[in-house]
Amino acid sequence: MNGQNTSIMVWDPLLRSFHWLLVVAFGIAWWSEGSDIRIHMLAGSVIPGLLFFRLIWGVAGEQHALFASLRPSLAAIRQHVIELLHLQADRYKGHTPIGSLMIYILLIVLLVLGISGMLLAALQMGLGPFAGWAAQADMQTEWLVMQLHGWCFDALQVLVAIHLAGVAAESVLQRCNLTLAMITGRKNLKEQQA
Repeated sequence: MNGQNTSIMVWDPLLRSFHWLLVVAFGIAWWSEGSDIRIHMLAGSVIPGLLFFRLIWGVAGEQHALFASLRPSLAAIRQHVIELLHLQADRYKGHTPIGSLMIYILLIVLLVLGISGMLLAALQMGLGPFAGWAAQADMQTEWLVMQLHGWCFDALQVLVAIHLAGVAAESVLQRCNLTLAMITGRKNLKEQQA
């Protein structure tokens, strides 16, 4: 029975809801950028709220949602890279060491994207929580915030592509559909790992 697979619950419903709502909000903001500023701003405004929830859930949530479980060491990342180069990968209960690192990078860039978007709304339309500050800002500040917002969006496109490629590669190497696991919350592991 050592080689048998067993299905375990890994990602709780709130974490999965956060993930898919973030995907939808980012997708809508991306789709509406340049065509409908109202939809873009609405979808973009959802992202910081979701990130605030994730911050809380990263401290008070279930085991695999906790930031404490997403602390990859340099040694673990190095070992994981070696496994990937040999087209092998252990099955991890939660995220892989590289997956954990990607989560932090994605969350940070999304946070900067959301804040810079709110700053732009304040600077260009006098809207949002930064409207008071924006009244005293100059054109150079607006240009810098616009550049930062665009850079974050460009970086996120690359990061999302890397993330999707990583999910696909790990799904094959671990013999576990990680996309389905993020929908159902259940992941197949060998009995000794579960």
